[in-house]
This record gives sequence, C-alpha cells and structure tokens, in this order.
Amino acid sequence: MATVLYFPSITVDAVIEALTAFLTPFVPAGCPIVRGWQNRVPPPFTPAASDPLAFVKLSEVNQVDLETPQMTQSSDPTVQQASILTPTRMDIQIDFYGLMAGDYCKAIKAVFRSPYAPDQFPDGIAPLYSSDAIRGALITGEAQYEDRWLITASLQYNPTVTVPQQSATVITANTEVYQ
Repeated sequence: MATVLYFPSITVDAVIEALTAFLTPFVPAGCPIVRGWQNRVPPPFTPAASDPLAFVKLSEVNQVDLETPQMTQSSDPTVQQASILTPTRMDIQIDFYGLMAGDYCKAIKAVFRSPYAPDQFPDGIAPLYSSDAIRGALITGEAQYEDRWLITASLQYNPTVTVPQQSATVITANTEVYQ
C-alpha cells in the first residue's frame, strides 16, 4: 500500500462519526447505525432489542466543493508549506428501518433542522439542511415489505491539506555596475 503524504485535516470518516454521534440519542439503545454495506452482507439483527430488525444505515451520496479552494502560504520563512482549504458539502442518505422508522426519521429531521444541531457537532463539521422524509419500503428477498424511511442530510466540513511550498529565504543582490 502506498504511503499518503498529504492527507486532509478532516476525513470523510470523521464526518460519518460525527453524524453517528448526533443520531445515537434518537434511536433505541442498541439500535445499530451502520455505514452502508457490501453485497451479500445481511442487515443487522439484534434479537434482544424491542425491534430486532431496527437499524439505521448511512450512505454517502456526494461531495460538492462550496467554493474555489483557498491557498494560504506560511508567513514563517523557515516553514516551507502551504495550506489548501476546501469547504465541502457532503450529502448523506440516512435510511431508517424497523417498526418505528417513521418516528425516528421525523425526530431526527426536526432536530437536524433546528438551532440545537450545530452545537452537537465538532469544530469544522456543521449541519446545513436535510430533505423531507420519504417512505421507501424495501422488498426483501422473501418478497416481504420492510418499513424504511429516509432523508438526505447535508453537512459542511472544511478539510485542509498541507503541501510543500518553495519560497526564497535569502536574496543576494548583485551590486556591480556594468559599463
């Protein structure tokens, strides 16, 4: 595996973790919050829960640059680097499964849109807005309908990537006069 030299200060994983921490108090204890899944991986099942089929799935939909990246060079001549800040909007589809999926979806959507939400996220990550709830029943492999409600939550995060930057640290002037 190649070594990554220049890595963003805020990762997509950090945005997902922040959203998961925000969602956790609004779903029953022990309700899994998962980040998508691969083919042939079954949905979570928690037999001890009041609704063993309830879970929440997060799927990144897209990332959109909100403005042209801003480049800032270090003012310290001994530090030969520049920082590139790219404010980014990330849209994350949140799927709610289970008997109370509509209620969990409604509560989270209301709070996500409220003035309460920004204080629940770490610095550099902020909620912007969310879509209205959509009922998107899921047809299982057994041809049964499972309750599913979904919203798309939009968050802003501001990753910075630091890269090397060459600059002159010493200037020598030629004072000879040519004739």
